[in-house]
Amino acid sequence: MSKRAVGQVIIFSVIAGLLIFGGSAKAAVEPVIDQEKLNRAVGLHIEKNMPWMKGSIRFEILSALPQLAMPEGKVTWKVESRGNEDYLGETNFVLKLYNNGVLFREEPVRARIEVLREFVTSTKSMGRNHVVAAEDISLQKRWVRSIPLNSLSDMNDVIGKSLCLAVRPNTEITGNMLKAVNAVTRGRIVQVILDSGAINITTMGMAEEDGVEGSFVRVRNISSNKIIYARVVGESKVKVDF
Repeated sequence: MSKRAVGQVIIFSVIAGLLIFGGSAKAAVEPVIDQEKLNRAVGLHIEKNMPWMKGSIRFEILSALPQLAMPEGKVTWKVESRGNEDYLGETNFVLKLYNNGVLFREEPVRARIEVLREFVTSTKSMGRNHVVAAEDISLQKRWVRSIPLNSLSDMNDVIGKSLCLAVRPNTEITGNMLKAVNAVTRGRIVQVILDSGAINITTMGMAEEDGVEGSFVRVRNISSNKIIYARVVGESKVKVDF
């Protein structure tokens, strides 16, 4: 083959290669959806709809993006919840794909959501019937996938209550571990307030049963020896409304 013929073959090969690679580069477009886009969409959906404070959750996608054959036309998609969603623990979302605005495919998306919650925790050992003070407890944060039954995140729900059992330091204090402290004790003298609106009379009585603030107890009138029912309104104090 002459040098001229060889040169023509080389030039033709180069041009053909450029056309092939140029065509491939032109055909390569950004995918409609990939794993990173899906993760971002799930995160935005959770933050928009969750009952938790922003910045207090973390999540992990447990399912891989399925192989998706996209039809011709304009393809759009979105992430939605399935039914009633509490946005905590392992859950399923749904990926919906649309072609020119018409739904053509749904795919499940499994995820695990954790929330950073505060829990009331003991700072020292306390015995049964100990009345909890502010210095006895603190708030500790931890990541959870479910909210434990009777959990407490407000120290005011604990302070002033009595423990039903002994606890060690760094023990989570739950609602079933507490009981209200009796403001009125059976067999003790109480102040009885008789209130009719226009007239307010104070006398003394004997409590016939224990009672926490807000409850009704039987009280024996010391003067008349009669039993009356009165509402506990404070320490050793009850009130009768007429």
